Amino acid sequence: MKGVDLHLFQFDYDQSWAAFFLNASGTICGRYGTRAGDKKNAATHISIPSFKKAIERALELHKAYPSNRGQLAGKVGAKPQYPVAEQIPGLEDRAVGLTTAKNCIHCHMAGERLRKVKYQEKRLSSSDIWIYPLPENIGLKIDVDDGLRVEKVLPRSPAERAAIKPGDELVLMNGQALISQADIQWVLHNAAVETQLETTVRRGVQTLPKRIALSGSWKESDLSWRESSWSFRPGLWTIPLMNEEKTKRKVPENDSGLFVKWVFGQGQVAKRAGLRDGDIILALDGEPVPADESHFLANVRLKHAPGDKVKLTLWRNGRREDLLLPLE
Repeated sequence: MKGVDLHLFQFDYDQSWAAFFLNASGTICGRYGTRAGDKKNAATHISIPSFKKAIERALELHKAYPSNRGQLAGKVGAKPQYPVAEQIPGLEDRAVGLTTAKNCIHCHMAGERLRKVKYQEKRLSSSDIWIYPLPENIGLKIDVDDGLRVEKVLPRSPAERAAIKPGDELVLMNGQALISQADIQWVLHNAAVETQLETTVRRGVQTLPKRIALSGSWKESDLSWRESSWSFRPGLWTIPLMNEEKTKRKVPENDSGLFVKWVFGQGQVAKRAGLRDGDIILALDGEPVPADESHFLANVRLKHAPGDKVKLTLWRNGRREDLLLPLE
Protein backbone atom coordinates (compact mmCIF):
# COMPACT_ATOMS: atom_id res chain seq x y z
CA MET A 1 0.00 0.00 0.00
CA LYS A 2 3.01 2.34 -0.08
CA GLY A 3 2.25 5.40 -2.15
CA VAL A 4 -1.31 4.31 -2.91
CA ASP A 5 -3.83 7.18 -3.07
CA LEU A 6 -6.14 6.35 -0.16
CA HIS A 7 -8.79 8.74 -1.44
CA LEU A 8 -9.10 7.07 -4.83
CA PHE A 9 -8.43 3.46 -3.78
CA GLN A 10 -10.92 2.78 -1.01
CA PHE A 11 -11.97 -0.86 -0.66
CA ASP A 12 -12.20 -3.67 1.87
CA TYR A 13 -8.59 -3.78 3.04
CA ASP A 14 -9.03 -7.28 4.53
CA GLN A 15 -9.39 -8.89 1.12
CA SER A 16 -6.85 -11.20 -0.44
CA TRP A 17 -7.11 -9.50 -3.83
CA ALA A 18 -9.00 -6.59 -5.38
CA ALA A 19 -9.26 -4.86 -8.75
CA PHE A 20 -10.37 -1.38 -9.84
CA PHE A 21 -11.62 -0.36 -13.27
CA LEU A 22 -11.06 3.34 -13.87
CA ASN A 23 -10.35 5.74 -16.72
CA ALA A 24 -7.48 8.17 -17.13
CA SER A 25 -9.33 10.92 -15.26
CA GLY A 26 -9.59 8.70 -12.16
CA THR A 27 -13.32 8.00 -12.61
CA ILE A 28 -14.07 4.55 -11.19
CA CYS A 29 -16.35 2.33 -13.28
CA GLY A 30 -16.36 -0.39 -10.66
CA ARG A 31 -14.59 -2.67 -8.22
CA TYR A 32 -14.05 -6.42 -8.15
CA GLY A 33 -13.10 -8.62 -5.18
CA THR A 34 -15.21 -9.96 -2.32
CA ARG A 35 -14.14 -12.05 0.64
CA ALA A 36 -16.60 -13.70 3.00
CA GLY A 37 -14.48 -15.39 5.65
CA ASP A 38 -11.36 -17.33 6.62
CA LYS A 39 -9.07 -19.20 4.23
CA LYS A 40 -11.72 -21.84 3.56
CA ASN A 41 -14.17 -19.09 2.54
CA ALA A 42 -11.74 -16.67 0.94
CA ALA A 43 -12.85 -17.35 -2.64
CA THR A 44 -16.54 -18.22 -2.25
CA HIS A 45 -17.69 -14.95 -3.85
CA ILE A 46 -15.22 -14.61 -6.73
CA SER A 47 -14.60 -16.56 -9.93
CA ILE A 48 -13.00 -16.18 -13.34
CA PRO A 49 -16.42 -16.00 -15.11
CA SER A 50 -17.70 -13.18 -12.87
CA PHE A 51 -14.39 -11.32 -13.21
CA LYS A 52 -14.81 -11.51 -16.98
CA LYS A 53 -18.37 -10.19 -16.67
CA ALA A 54 -17.14 -7.35 -14.46
CA ILE A 55 -14.59 -6.40 -17.14
CA GLU A 56 -17.28 -6.45 -19.85
CA ARG A 57 -19.64 -4.32 -17.74
CA ALA A 58 -16.85 -1.86 -16.93
CA LEU A 59 -16.03 -1.51 -20.63
CA GLU A 60 -19.68 -0.78 -21.41
CA LEU A 61 -19.72 1.93 -18.75
CA HIS A 62 -16.47 3.34 -20.12
CA LYS A 63 -17.91 3.47 -23.65
CA ALA A 64 -20.89 5.46 -22.36
CA TYR A 65 -18.73 7.94 -20.45
CA PRO A 66 -19.18 10.88 -19.81
CA SER A 67 -22.96 10.71 -20.35
CA ASN A 68 -23.21 8.30 -17.39
CA ARG A 69 -20.96 10.32 -15.11
CA GLY A 70 -23.76 10.68 -12.54
CA GLN A 71 -23.96 6.88 -12.09
CA LEU A 72 -20.23 6.78 -11.29
CA ALA A 73 -19.87 9.83 -9.04
CA GLY A 74 -20.60 7.91 -5.83
CA LYS A 75 -17.85 5.36 -6.43
CA VAL A 76 -15.24 7.62 -4.81
CA GLY A 77 -15.55 7.99 -1.06
CA ALA A 78 -14.98 10.88 1.32
CA LYS A 79 -11.50 12.32 1.57
CA PRO A 80 -9.55 10.33 4.19
CA GLN A 81 -7.57 11.72 7.10
CA TYR A 82 -4.30 10.44 5.63
CA PRO A 83 -3.58 10.63 1.87
CA VAL A 84 -1.21 7.63 1.87
CA ALA A 85 -0.70 4.66 4.18
CA GLU A 86 2.83 5.59 5.21
CA GLN A 87 1.50 8.71 6.95
CA ILE A 88 -0.82 6.72 9.23
CA PRO A 89 0.57 6.66 12.80
CA GLY A 90 2.27 3.34 13.41
CA LEU A 91 3.19 2.80 9.76
CA GLU A 92 5.69 5.62 9.27
CA ASP A 93 8.68 3.37 10.01
CA ARG A 94 7.67 1.02 7.21
CA ALA A 95 8.06 3.81 4.66
CA VAL A 96 11.83 3.83 5.11
CA GLY A 97 14.01 2.14 2.49
CA LEU A 98 13.11 -0.41 -0.15
CA THR A 99 9.98 -2.51 0.16
CA THR A 100 10.93 -5.83 1.72
CA ALA A 101 9.04 -8.44 3.71
CA LYS A 102 9.90 -6.51 6.86
CA ASN A 103 8.87 -3.03 5.80
CA CYS A 104 6.09 -3.44 3.24
CA ILE A 105 2.63 -2.11 4.15
CA HIS A 106 -0.05 -4.75 3.73
CA CYS A 107 -3.60 -3.68 2.90
CA HIS A 108 -4.97 -4.93 6.22
CA MET A 109 -2.38 -2.87 8.10
CA ALA A 110 -3.88 0.32 6.68
CA GLY A 111 -7.37 -0.62 7.86
CA GLU A 112 -6.11 -1.77 11.25
CA ARG A 113 -4.08 1.36 11.95
CA LEU A 114 -6.80 3.73 10.74
CA ARG A 115 -9.22 2.20 13.24
CA LYS A 116 -6.62 2.24 15.99
CA VAL A 117 -6.08 5.98 15.44
CA LYS A 118 -9.84 6.58 15.64
CA TYR A 119 -10.08 4.55 18.84
CA GLN A 120 -7.21 6.41 20.49
CA GLU A 121 -8.79 9.72 19.47
CA LYS A 122 -12.17 8.51 20.86
CA ARG A 123 -13.79 8.75 17.43
CA LEU A 124 -14.43 5.04 16.80
CA SER A 125 -18.00 4.29 15.72
CA SER A 126 -19.97 1.21 14.74
CA SER A 127 -19.49 2.12 11.06
CA ASP A 128 -15.74 1.63 11.57
CA ILE A 129 -16.31 -1.90 12.92
CA TRP A 130 -19.12 -3.32 10.78
CA ILE A 131 -17.64 -2.77 7.33
CA TYR A 132 -18.40 -3.92 3.77
CA PRO A 133 -21.50 -6.03 4.41
CA LEU A 134 -22.12 -8.90 2.02
CA PRO A 135 -25.25 -8.93 -0.18
CA GLU A 136 -26.44 -11.80 2.04
CA ASN A 137 -26.77 -9.31 4.88
CA ILE A 138 -29.80 -7.85 3.11
CA GLY A 139 -31.05 -11.22 1.84
CA LEU A 140 -29.40 -11.49 -1.57
CA LYS A 141 -27.41 -14.59 -2.53
CA ILE A 142 -25.69 -13.62 -5.78
CA ASP A 143 -24.63 -16.09 -8.48
CA VAL A 144 -20.86 -16.28 -8.04
CA ASP A 145 -20.23 -16.70 -11.78
CA ASP A 146 -22.35 -13.69 -12.72
CA GLY A 147 -21.70 -11.23 -9.91
CA LEU A 148 -25.05 -9.42 -10.16
CA ARG A 149 -27.70 -12.03 -10.88
CA VAL A 150 -29.77 -13.08 -7.87
CA GLU A 151 -29.47 -16.80 -7.19
CA LYS A 152 -31.59 -16.85 -4.05
CA VAL A 153 -33.58 -14.42 -1.93
CA LEU A 154 -33.40 -15.26 1.75
CA PRO A 155 -36.75 -15.65 3.51
CA ARG A 156 -38.06 -12.76 5.64
CA SER A 157 -35.20 -10.57 4.49
CA PRO A 158 -35.23 -6.93 3.35
CA ALA A 159 -34.72 -8.14 -0.24
CA GLU A 160 -37.76 -10.42 -0.04
CA ARG A 161 -39.87 -7.60 1.38
CA ALA A 162 -38.75 -5.46 -1.58
CA ALA A 163 -40.13 -8.15 -3.95
CA ILE A 164 -36.79 -8.96 -5.54
CA LYS A 165 -36.89 -12.38 -7.20
CA PRO A 166 -34.34 -15.09 -8.07
CA GLY A 167 -33.13 -14.45 -11.60
CA ASP A 168 -33.27 -10.67 -11.27
CA GLU A 169 -30.09 -8.85 -12.26
CA LEU A 170 -29.09 -5.87 -10.15
CA VAL A 171 -28.36 -2.86 -12.37
CA LEU A 172 -28.33 0.21 -10.13
CA MET A 173 -28.20 0.73 -6.38
CA ASN A 174 -28.60 4.19 -4.87
CA GLY A 175 -28.01 5.59 -8.36
CA GLN A 176 -24.69 3.79 -8.83
CA ALA A 177 -24.07 1.48 -11.80
CA LEU A 178 -22.99 -2.00 -10.68
CA ILE A 179 -20.51 -4.45 -12.20
CA SER A 180 -19.90 -6.95 -9.36
CA GLN A 181 -20.64 -7.97 -5.78
CA ALA A 182 -17.86 -5.62 -4.67
CA ASP A 183 -19.89 -2.71 -6.06
CA ILE A 184 -22.90 -3.86 -4.04
CA GLN A 185 -20.70 -3.99 -0.93
CA TRP A 186 -19.40 -0.48 -1.62
CA VAL A 187 -22.97 0.87 -1.62
CA LEU A 188 -23.88 -1.09 1.52
CA HIS A 189 -20.70 0.01 3.28
CA ASN A 190 -21.51 3.68 2.72
CA ALA A 191 -25.24 3.40 3.40
CA ALA A 192 -26.78 4.53 6.68
CA VAL A 193 -28.05 1.85 9.06
CA GLU A 194 -31.58 3.23 8.77
CA THR A 195 -32.12 3.76 5.07
CA GLN A 196 -33.93 2.78 1.92
CA LEU A 197 -31.84 1.58 -1.01
CA GLU A 198 -33.25 2.70 -4.35
CA THR A 199 -32.47 -0.31 -6.53
CA THR A 200 -33.07 -1.09 -10.20
CA VAL A 201 -33.27 -4.70 -11.37
CA ARG A 202 -33.52 -6.27 -14.81
CA ARG A 203 -36.13 -9.03 -15.00
CA GLY A 204 -36.25 -10.51 -18.47
CA VAL A 205 -36.94 -7.56 -20.81
CA GLN A 206 -38.27 -5.40 -17.95
CA THR A 207 -36.35 -2.87 -15.90
CA LEU A 208 -38.00 -2.51 -12.49
CA PRO A 209 -37.47 -0.07 -9.59
CA LYS A 210 -37.22 -1.62 -6.12
CA ARG A 211 -36.83 -0.04 -2.70
CA ILE A 212 -34.99 -2.06 -0.04
CA ALA A 213 -35.79 -0.81 3.47
CA LEU A 214 -32.95 -1.42 5.96
CA SER A 215 -32.74 -0.98 9.71
CA GLY A 216 -31.32 -2.59 12.84
CA SER A 217 -28.24 -4.82 12.84
CA TRP A 218 -28.07 -5.66 9.13
CA LYS A 219 -24.46 -4.46 8.80
CA GLU A 220 -23.12 -6.75 11.54
CA SER A 221 -21.13 -9.84 10.61
CA ASP A 222 -18.22 -12.06 11.60
CA LEU A 223 -15.00 -10.12 12.32
CA SER A 224 -12.83 -13.03 13.38
CA TRP A 225 -11.39 -13.74 9.91
CA ARG A 226 -10.31 -10.14 9.36
CA GLU A 227 -6.61 -9.51 9.84
CA SER A 228 -7.47 -5.96 10.87
CA SER A 229 -9.57 -7.27 13.76
CA TRP A 230 -6.38 -7.64 15.78
CA SER A 231 -6.61 -3.91 16.48
CA PHE A 232 -9.77 -4.65 18.50
CA ARG A 233 -8.27 -7.48 20.53
CA PRO A 234 -6.87 -6.60 23.96
CA GLY A 235 -4.44 -9.51 23.76
CA LEU A 236 -6.83 -12.44 23.67
CA TRP A 237 -8.59 -14.73 21.21
CA THR A 238 -11.88 -16.35 22.16
CA ILE A 239 -14.21 -18.98 20.69
CA PRO A 240 -17.79 -19.93 21.64
CA LEU A 241 -18.07 -22.15 24.71
CA MET A 242 -18.99 -25.63 23.51
CA ASN A 243 -21.27 -27.93 25.53
CA GLU A 244 -18.49 -30.49 26.00
CA GLU A 245 -16.18 -27.90 27.54
CA LYS A 246 -19.02 -26.47 29.60
CA THR A 247 -19.76 -29.89 31.10
CA LYS A 248 -16.08 -30.62 31.67
CA ARG A 249 -15.57 -27.33 33.54
CA LYS A 250 -18.87 -27.70 35.46
CA VAL A 251 -20.12 -24.32 34.32
CA PRO A 252 -23.64 -23.66 35.71
CA GLU A 253 -26.31 -24.81 33.28
CA ASN A 254 -27.91 -21.39 32.81
CA ASP A 255 -24.61 -19.67 32.01
CA SER A 256 -23.11 -19.24 28.56
CA GLY A 257 -19.76 -17.76 27.70
CA LEU A 258 -16.69 -17.41 25.54
CA PHE A 259 -13.74 -19.77 25.91
CA VAL A 260 -10.36 -18.02 26.00
CA LYS A 261 -8.36 -19.98 23.46
CA TRP A 262 -5.22 -17.88 23.56
CA VAL A 263 -3.80 -15.01 25.61
CA PHE A 264 -0.93 -13.71 23.51
CA GLY A 265 1.98 -11.28 23.71
CA GLN A 266 4.09 -10.64 26.80
CA GLY A 267 3.25 -6.94 26.82
CA GLN A 268 -0.43 -7.24 25.96
CA VAL A 269 -2.96 -5.98 28.48
CA ALA A 270 -4.83 -9.29 28.85
CA LYS A 271 -1.72 -11.12 30.00
CA ARG A 272 -0.71 -8.27 32.30
CA ALA A 273 -4.20 -8.28 33.82
CA GLY A 274 -3.88 -12.00 34.63
CA LEU A 275 -6.16 -13.53 31.99
CA ARG A 276 -5.19 -17.12 31.18
CA ASP A 277 -5.67 -19.63 28.38
CA GLY A 278 -8.70 -21.74 29.26
CA ASP A 279 -10.56 -19.06 31.19
CA ILE A 280 -14.27 -18.78 30.40
CA ILE A 281 -15.74 -15.28 30.15
CA LEU A 282 -19.29 -15.33 31.52
CA ALA A 283 -20.07 -11.62 31.74
CA LEU A 284 -18.95 -8.26 30.40
CA ASP A 285 -19.58 -5.26 32.65
CA GLY A 286 -22.01 -7.35 34.69
CA GLU A 287 -24.10 -8.39 31.68
CA PRO A 288 -24.07 -11.80 29.97
CA VAL A 289 -21.23 -11.89 27.49
CA PRO A 290 -22.24 -11.76 23.79
CA ALA A 291 -22.49 -15.19 22.17
CA ASP A 292 -19.74 -14.55 19.62
CA GLU A 293 -16.33 -12.94 19.67
CA SER A 294 -17.23 -10.29 17.08
CA HIS A 295 -19.90 -8.68 19.25
CA PHE A 296 -17.74 -9.10 22.36
CA LEU A 297 -14.90 -7.14 20.73
CA ALA A 298 -17.29 -4.54 19.32
CA ASN A 299 -18.90 -3.98 22.74
CA VAL A 300 -15.51 -3.64 24.43
CA ARG A 301 -14.26 -1.01 21.98
CA LEU A 302 -17.48 0.94 21.44
CA LYS A 303 -18.43 1.19 25.12
CA HIS A 304 -14.98 1.82 26.58
CA ALA A 305 -12.39 4.48 25.81
CA PRO A 306 -8.60 4.04 26.05
CA GLY A 307 -7.60 3.94 29.70
CA ASP A 308 -10.89 2.39 30.85
CA LYS A 309 -11.00 -0.87 32.77
CA VAL A 310 -13.46 -3.50 31.56
CA LYS A 311 -15.00 -5.78 34.17
CA LEU A 312 -14.93 -9.42 33.07
CA THR A 313 -16.57 -12.17 35.09
CA LEU A 314 -14.68 -15.43 34.58
CA TRP A 315 -15.27 -19.07 35.35
CA ARG A 316 -11.97 -20.38 36.65
CA ASN A 317 -11.18 -23.42 38.80
CA GLY A 318 -14.87 -24.15 39.33
CA ARG A 319 -15.93 -20.71 40.57
CA ARG A 320 -16.67 -17.17 39.45
CA GLU A 321 -13.92 -14.59 39.55
CA ASP A 322 -13.94 -10.93 38.50
CA LEU A 323 -11.05 -9.41 36.62
CA LEU A 324 -10.43 -5.83 35.45
CA LEU A 325 -9.05 -5.60 31.93
CA PRO A 326 -7.38 -2.22 31.16
CA LEU A 327 -7.61 -0.89 27.63
CA GLU A 328 -5.04 1.07 25.67
